[in-house]
Amino acid sequence: MRYRPIIAVALSVLASPASTMASGPQQPAPTPPVKRFDSDSLLNAYKQSINDASHGRYVDASYGLLRKLGIERVEETADPDVVDQWAQVMSTMTGVPTFNTAKGPDFHVPEDQISELRLSSGVPAIQEIVRRARHTRIVILDENHLDPRGRAFGLEVARALRPLGYTVLAAEALKRAADDDDARQKMAQLTADGYSRQSSGYYLDDPVFADFIRQSLALGYRPVTYEKIRTDYSTDAKVAQEQREQDQADNIVTRAVRAYPDAKILIYAGEHHAAERPIAAEGGTLPMMAGLLKRATGIDPLTIDQAGLSPVPMNRPDIDLHKIAAPKAARQSVVLMRHGRPVTVGLLAGSVDLQVVHPPVRMTKGRPVWLAGMARHRASIPATLLPSSGTRLVQAFISSGGEDAIPVDQVLVTQGKPVPTLLLPKARVRYAVQNLPEIVE
Repeated sequence: MRYRPIIAVALSVLASPASTMASGPQQPAPTPPVKRFDSDSLLNAYKQSINDASHGRYVDASYGLLRKLGIERVEETADPDVVDQWAQVMSTMTGVPTFNTAKGPDFHVPEDQISELRLSSGVPAIQEIVRRARHTRIVILDENHLDPRGRAFGLEVARALRPLGYTVLAAEALKRAADDDDARQKMAQLTADGYSRQSSGYYLDDPVFADFIRQSLALGYRPVTYEKIRTDYSTDAKVAQEQREQDQADNIVTRAVRAYPDAKILIYAGEHHAAERPIAAEGGTLPMMAGLLKRATGIDPLTIDQAGLSPVPMNRPDIDLHKIAAPKAARQSVVLMRHGRPVTVGLLAGSVDLQVVHPPVRMTKGRPVWLAGMARHRASIPATLLPSSGTRLVQAFISSGGEDAIPVDQVLVTQGKPVPTLLLPKARVRYAVQNLPEIVE
C-alpha cells in the first residue's frame, strides 16, 4: 500500500497498516461534516495508533485514534491513511472489513479484462493450487492487508501444501531483521515459542494472522523473515520501493532458498510483491519481489493473488471487480478460468498465475462463518465478562502463552445488544477485557 505525502517519509520503513470490509461494501450512515487537520496532527495520531496496536492496546489504537483527532466518528476525517489505520485495527476486533469512503479509484480496468472476468468460471481454489504447486518449489500467495479473510485462506493453503513437502513459511509480516544472524535468532525464538508475541510483527496484531502463524508452526513449518531493518531508503518513493523489492528477494534467496536447499517454500506477501512482471507502482513501472526472485533463482514460482478481487481492494479500481466475481464463488473460494486458462484482471493482470475469489462473508451469532474453518469451536463469553453498560473488548488468550501473546480471538460487546460468540481452538484459554471509556457509534 502506498502512503500519501504526509506519511511517506516518516513511515517509509513500515508496511502500511490497513483497512477492511464485509459481504459487500458496507456504506456508513449519513456522514457528519468532515473536519480538516494539519499534517502534524494526522501524523502524530497515526503513529500513536500504530504504537498502541503494536502493544495490544486495540481500543486505544482505534477509538483512541479518533479521540486524539477530536472526533467521534471516522467519517469525520477525509484522510484515507488514517481511515485505513482505524479500520485495520477495527477488523482485528471484528474480523469484518470496512469500506474506506475516503479513497477514490486509482487505476483503470480495461474493457477486455472486464469481459474476461464476466465470462470466466470458478474452479475450487485449493484443488487447483495443489495441482500446480506439485510442479514448483516456491508458492507465493499475496494478501490484502485490509481483509483478515485472506489470512485464514493462507492457513488453508499452508495445510494443503504440507503433504507436498512444503516446510518453510516466509512471511512479509514477520519481524524485520537487521541481517541474516538477527533473522535466524528471531525465527529461532518464534519457533521455540510456538506462537506470535506483540513483538513478532506489526500485522500479527490481528488474531487471525497470529493464529495462521501459530498453526503453521504446529504443522512443522519453519518461519523465515525477509523484510529488512533499513534506515537509508531513498526519500524518492519509486527508488525506495525498488530498494525494498530487491531487499526482499535477496533475503528470501539467502534465508530460505539457500538456507533450506531441499525444502519447498510458501511465501506469504502483500499484494504488489507477488507480481512476476513489472507493474505500475509509485508513479512508474517497477519489478517486484516475485519477478526478482524468479530471475535470481531460475525457479518459476506459482503466484497467487487473493487481493485484487477483494470487496475492499487496497488499490481501488474504477469498477467493482468483486461484485462481478463474487457470484462465481457462492460456496467456496475459487480461482477463475476460461477455456482451461487462468483469468487474471486488475493491477496484477498477467503478472500472477492464479487469482482467487472468496465467497461473500456470512455472519452467524455476530461472527464471520469462515472463522470456524480455522479449527475452532463456538464458545459463549463468560457472564462475568459482559459489560453492565457501554462497550468493551473481550479477549481470549491461549493459557500457555506469555503476557505479550496475541489474543486467539476477541470481540466487541455492547450492553443491550446481541452478544457475539467467541471462536476458540481446543486449548485452555484465559480472558481479558479492554473497556471503552464511552460508546462511540
